[in-house]
Amino acid sequence: MVDTTQLRVLLSEAGYRFVEPPIVSDADVFLDVAGEDLRRRLYLTSNAEGREQCLRPEFTIPVCLQHLASGDAHRTADYAYLGPVFRQREGGVNGEFLQAGIESLGRTDRITADADVLALALDAVRVFGLDEPIVRIGDSALFAAVIDQLGVAAVWKRRLSRAFGDRTRLDATIERLSGGKPAEAPAHAGFLAALDGTDHDAAHRIVEDLLSIAGIRAVGGRSAGEIADRFLEQSALAAGGGLDERARAVLLRFLRVVGKPTAVIEDLRALATEEKIDIDATIDGFEKRADGLARRGIDLDRLDFAADFGRRLDYYSGFVFEIYDKALPAGQQVVGGGRYDRLMPLLGAKSTVPAVGFALWLDRVKEVTA
Repeated sequence: MVDTTQLRVLLSEAGYRFVEPPIVSDADVFLDVAGEDLRRRLYLTSNAEGREQCLRPEFTIPVCLQHLASGDAHRTADYAYLGPVFRQREGGVNGEFLQAGIESLGRTDRITADADVLALALDAVRVFGLDEPIVRIGDSALFAAVIDQLGVAAVWKRRLSRAFGDRTRLDATIERLSGGKPAEAPAHAGFLAALDGTDHDAAHRIVEDLLSIAGIRAVGGRSAGEIADRFLEQSALAAGGGLDERARAVLLRFLRVVGKPTAVIEDLRALATEEKIDIDATIDGFEKRADGLARRGIDLDRLDFAADFGRRLDYYSGFVFEIYDKALPAGQQVVGGGRYDRLMPLLGAKSTVPAVGFALWLDRVKEVTA
């Protein structure tokens, strides 16, 4: 068992209060909010009333639910946690493992908060002797800004956003969107695509109602809501809501942008100018964050940016990062975190709540320090 005493002291002295959310909770919130990658790893069960429940697969959502249940959603609060999480893992690996981390909620000084959280994550891995970590950063807000400029139908913007962070899945989605319009689009395609672009909830309800009338509840493990999403995607594509050749080229050019933050800013501005896409405000935000990281004492030359890097949880909305150690196999981060301002409204808050945090895989730290 890895010794977490110093870590607890570090997080407590940084102003974070330790909390212990329930291990068992309703599965619906994870199924609806967390994303496909986490959803397929859940340990599911049912309570005495037949309601689907799951073992806690991560801490962010449970901590945020506790925050919402105990006061004003927009109040400033800093939480820490340390305990077991449960995810199905490949290769017979034990699905129960320890995570520690923090959630910083309600801070409106987002640039400073992002820098503080990354700095604390770096301090946390140093507790375990990781003095030269590999740090990857990304920004899903940049990706969203680019696809907003490409004339993609709303339903396909959502699909691209959900695929962001999984390059294989993202490439497959781009290829599907670039396949061209079918020779004969169904008569309903234009209507549903147009409605989805102006009122997604209304379009979704129409399709779900039609499925209900037809007696369709689930097909191939997909819920009626997921089938409705696929139906709307097909309608949008049939109505011409895909990627034309130029849009595809612009998107792929953006996804190739990699490097240190200072050089990346120049590459992004060149992309915006040459391709005539209006993403200047988002680039400005990225530059201000880089300045904030530098002011916090973080060496920008130790950060590796990749435009296609994101975290495979649907609630992330901006700056993201992962910390690696060369002693571990590729793809096994020691820390993962970032900004998730859009999570709270999905959990019941009336408006966006600034939120940023990170999780530390203590089983991987143990491997590195063993």
